[in-house]
Parts: sequence; structure tokens; C-alpha cells
Amino acid sequence: MAVADGLALTKAWVFAVCSLVAVPAVAQTMAPTTAIPAVARTPGVFGAVCGVLLIALAVCGYRLQRQRVRLRTLQRQVQQAVHSTLQLQLVEQEKAELEQRLREQADVFAQLAHEDDLSGLPNRRAFDDALLREMASARREGRQLSLVVMSIDHLEQINDTWSQAVGDLVLCEVAELLRRSLRASDMAARLGNREFAVLLTSTALAEAERVCQRLQRLFGQYREWGGRSEGDIAVTFSAGAVQLGDDQAPVLYQRAKRALAQAQQAGQARTCVA
Repeated sequence: MAVADGLALTKAWVFAVCSLVAVPAVAQTMAPTTAIPAVARTPGVFGAVCGVLLIALAVCGYRLQRQRVRLRTLQRQVQQAVHSTLQLQLVEQEKAELEQRLREQADVFAQLAHEDDLSGLPNRRAFDDALLREMASARREGRQLSLVVMSIDHLEQINDTWSQAVGDLVLCEVAELLRRSLRASDMAARLGNREFAVLLTSTALAEAERVCQRLQRLFGQYREWGGRSEGDIAVTFSAGAVQLGDDQAPVLYQRAKRALAQAQQAGQARTCVA
């Protein structure tokens, strides 16, 4: 707005000066009787007026130049502010992406810390946490809870006969069978080399024994263990099942282990309860 005003004022001054300069020339062509302004007929006054107008014109030009400089300065400041804003937005975006990656990595590490790297089932740490949690919940709500500890029979023979890789594949297939055969509320975990555990929520001991019998039938129906041809490998398990009483978690687990040992001593491929 200031620049526009300066331009208008400058134009007015230029028009005035041009008018005064043109007066003598016009006067010479006019008739003698024509009245000529006193300013035009007095050279000293005319020169003084022109000088004042030129000074005013110079002042206007100077002010106009200052307005232009201020405008360019303001434009640079605006550009710098926009650039700073964009840089800040980029920094905030990178920060948000970094935080997201860190959260994802933390989730992965937490999962790895509680997951068996071979079978993908929860590991011993996750099982211990779940056992304490389910025991507390069952006692608080007055629900039944059963624990089954099972061991794959003759795993060493499978490794010796077919290789360690085949034995590992058998363990993965056992884990997948357990995942597909149990309820969503139940939990299967791999505790050791050939040892698995199953937490059966809202389940009495007799029902836990029937679950083990059903699993034995499913194991027998699976005919391509270890990726081998049908019938090359037969897989069974021995199991010990117990029901939650007044035991603490370690005692409950040891009771299930003793029942498992009885099943193994009795000829394997069976379940004992305690």
C-alpha cells in the first residue's frame, strides 16, 4: 500500500514539473494579449519552484526505494519462516517415524522374549507368567483349571534315524496340531526340547484326560510327520494331567511332571492323572 502511494505521489510531482517547464514554450506561441502566469514570467521564481519540485521528487524516490527494500526484506523473512516451518515439520515427521519404528522393534523383542524360536509357541517364560495369571484368575472367580505336561515319545530315535532337521520339523508339526486342536481360551507352550505344556481353562481333571485322549487320536491320524511319506514316522506322546488345588505354581507343575513320569514308565503313549 505504501509503495502504491509513493508511486502516485511521484507521478503527481513529475506532472507538475512538466507543466511548469512547458509554460514558457506555450507562452511564446500565444498572442501578446494572452495573460501569462507571473511564475512563468519570472525566471528566478520558476527556477526555485523547479528546484523544490526536484527535491520533493528525490525525496519521494528515496522513500519509494526504502519501501522496496523493506518489501524485499519482508519477503525474505517470510520465505525464511516458511522454510523453517517446513524443516520443523520434517523433523517432527522423522521423529514420529522413529518412535513408531522403536515401538515396533520393542514389540518384536517382547514377542521374541516370550516365544519359542523353533515352534512359535509361547516359551517357558511366557508359560510361567500365564500359569500364575490363570491360577489367580481361577481362584478369584471360582473356576477350575487343569494343567497337562506332555513329552514326545522316541524323539531321539527320530533324530538318529531321519536327522535333526526332521526331528525339528516334527516338533513344529506338534505345535501346529496343538494350536489347531485347542480352544482359544487354552494355552499350549513348549517348555524344553521335547516337552510341551497345555493350560486348560475352566476344565476339570476328567475333561483334561479326555482332551489328552483326543490329542492322541489326532497324532495317530496324522500320517506325514517330518515331511516324510505316509506312515514312515509315527509320533505319540506321554502326558501327566493335574487339576488346580491349593498348590502354588511350582508345586502344581511338579505334580504334573510326576504324573508324566508315571505315564512314561507305564509304556508311553498314554496319560496319567494326579
